[in-house]
Amino acid sequence: MSEKAKLLQFDDTSRDIVRLLHFPGEERQFHYPTSSRIASKLGINFSKVDRRLQEMRSAGFVSEKLYIALNLDYLGFSKFILLGLTPSREVKAIYDDVRREPPSFLESFYRANTGPPSDTSLVVMEIVSHESTLREKLEYMSLKYRNLEIMDNTIVKANFISVKPETHQEERVLKNLKERDSLERKILRSLWDDTSLSVPKIANKVMKGEGKSRYRTVKRILDSMVKLRAFWLYPQIDSTKLSGKTMFALTILCDEKDKAETTSRTLKILSENYIMYRDYYEGMIPVGCVYENRDEYMSLIQSLNDAHLEYIVYEDFYGFSTGRWPLPE
Repeated sequence: MSEKAKLLQFDDTSRDIVRLLHFPGEERQFHYPTSSRIASKLGINFSKVDRRLQEMRSAGFVSEKLYIALNLDYLGFSKFILLGLTPSREVKAIYDDVRREPPSFLESFYRANTGPPSDTSLVVMEIVSHESTLREKLEYMSLKYRNLEIMDNTIVKANFISVKPETHQEERVLKNLKERDSLERKILRSLWDDTSLSVPKIANKVMKGEGKSRYRTVKRILDSMVKLRAFWLYPQIDSTKLSGKTMFALTILCDEKDKAETTSRTLKILSENYIMYRDYYEGMIPVGCVYENRDEYMSLIQSLNDAHLEYIVYEDFYGFSTGRWPLPE
C-alpha cells in the first residue's frame, strides 16, 4: 500500500466524532466519550461511529488514547505559553529530541508557521511551573537545545477558567485538589495514566474498602471535578495524516466577560471547518480547523476579520503533548 493510500479521507462524520472526543463539553457528570455515547449524541448508528473512529486511529490522525489536561490553577501551579525560534534546518532534530525525552515540566511542543516558509522556524511550547522557578526552566531549555532561542517577550501566563462551587461536596473537592496526597489527586493521576479507566477500576486503584461505597465516593468526586472543570480529555491529532485537507490553528483573543459571545460567533463562522476548540483559558479560545484549499482558508480568515475578531493564526501547525505527569510526587 502506498503512503498516499494510507492517508485519511476526512468527512463531516469524522469531524463530528472528533469534536465529541473532547470532554467535557456541556456535560456535568463524568462519562468517558465512548463510541456508543458519541453515536447516541450524533443520532447515528454505533457501527458507523466505531468504524470511523477505528479508521482515524489506524491512519494515525487521532491518538489511540485520549490525553488529559489539568486545571493547574486548582492545583497550585501555572502554565506558560511561549514561542521559540530555531533554524529551519535544525527544527526536525530538535522536535525529535524533545519527543524522545521531553523535560518533565514541558506539557506540549509544536512546530508552527505564521506565513511563507523561511530559514527560521517557529515553535510553540507549554510549560508547567511555579512563577518563581520559570526562569530556571527556560534556561534549561536554552542550554539543552542550543539552537532554540526562547523569545522572552512572548511568554504568556495561561489563566484557567474558574468555576464557583455550588455544593459543600464541590467546595471540599476544590480544596483537596491542592493537597498532594489527597484522594482527588490520586484520581487525577489514575486518569492521567489511563483516561479510559472505568469508575470501578479507578476506585479499585485509589481506595480500599467496600466496593459499592468506594464506587460512589469516586463517582461523586469525578462528577464534581467535571462540573468544576478540573480536567479535560482530548485526542492528540496528527494533521499530516489527512488526505485532501490541511489544518491550521487559531487562538482567538477576547475579554473574559465577552468570552461566551465571542466563542459563539467564532464557531458560527467556522461551523463547517472547526474540529476542536478549548474553553480552558481566560481570554483565549484555541481552535483547530481544517480546510481544502487556499481560497477556502483565505475566505475563513476574511470572515474572522469582517467579524472584527482578534486572533493569532498558525499555518502548518503540528506537534504533540508530552504525556509527562507535570506535578511533583
